[in-house]
Amino acid sequence: MTSAGPIEAGSWFQPRSALFWVYCPAVLAGPLIFLAQAAGMVRYGGAEAMAALPVTAATLLFFGWVLCELDPFRARRRLVAPIVLGFLWGASVWPGVALWANDHVTHAVTNLAGDAFASDWQAAIAAPIDEEFIKAIGIAVVAVLFRSRLRRPVDGFLIGGFVGLGAQISEDVLYSVQAALAAPQNPVADVLIVALLRLVTALTSHWAMSALAGVGIVVLLIRTDRSWGWRVGCCALFYGLAVLMHFTFDAPRPGGPGWLMMVLPVIIDLAIFTLAYRWVLGTERKWLRGIIAQPIARGLGAEAQLAALLTRRSRRRARSGLRAATRMDRRQARRYERELIDRVGLLAEPRPQPMWNYQQTSER
Repeated sequence: MTSAGPIEAGSWFQPRSALFWVYCPAVLAGPLIFLAQAAGMVRYGGAEAMAALPVTAATLLFFGWVLCELDPFRARRRLVAPIVLGFLWGASVWPGVALWANDHVTHAVTNLAGDAFASDWQAAIAAPIDEEFIKAIGIAVVAVLFRSRLRRPVDGFLIGGFVGLGAQISEDVLYSVQAALAAPQNPVADVLIVALLRLVTALTSHWAMSALAGVGIVVLLIRTDRSWGWRVGCCALFYGLAVLMHFTFDAPRPGGPGWLMMVLPVIIDLAIFTLAYRWVLGTERKWLRGIIAQPIARGLGAEAQLAALLTRRSRRRARSGLRAATRMDRRQARRYERELIDRVGLLAEPRPQPMWNYQQTSER
């Protein structure tokens, strides 16, 4: 008879981790903290705000799909638990704490700089400071809990992205409730307009900001081959980019056409995000090149064949060639590609060590 071993490091349930018992009460207390501050809004505007649920659900599904598309080598397959727990942090802990923190920071800005300055700049100052910090705490907690699963910067990109997506969805719900309260004559129409605007302007919203912060936090944790100063600097750079994106998003708009002023912050933030993501994607391609160059990868195919996985264009060409050489349809070719990527990824996973090396034992 064999006894049950210890719970695997990085599993969903980690009772031996003190951090796990910090995470769980925080997630449970988050909605209570929110309701303690916003119970009146929910009571009087919650019913009308339900009209926005289809648009909010579409926002969740679309940007969840975007995050998966930005993970070309499917690191998400080994990150299901951290992604889910990260999303829960953003959706439950973030709203109530951010609401409380924003209120206090904006009061501090008003007291220090006066009402005129605060009316223009309080959102651009408060939100990047406290909202990004609260999300970063969640990213760090989840990353430490699942440190054994983290391999590459894209892992932080995904965890951070889903923490931010949870925050984004909860904020969309709050804005829908506020829209219902602000338009008692025709609340449903205003709720739908606000929800649609939130969807359109969410291209570089919380999910994108926190994805960059997640890269820095995970690099700080896992790049033990680099100096402490390099890791701290990388973390500060990516977290600073997240803060800069949030500041740009909330800063007062200069004079100009209304449509341009609405999309200008999105364009600037998209440029920042794209430059940072290109670095993450470069690390992914470097990782894949290293894997397919190893002799162990020859069992999956020739190195030139596996190199076709590196870019979207080369994958598209490879799928077309595969369909031409076989009777596969488009869906089957995509499935074959995904399975090949998954098999390549398994080559990089650490091999389990035997519990006992019998060749090194000797009878006494």
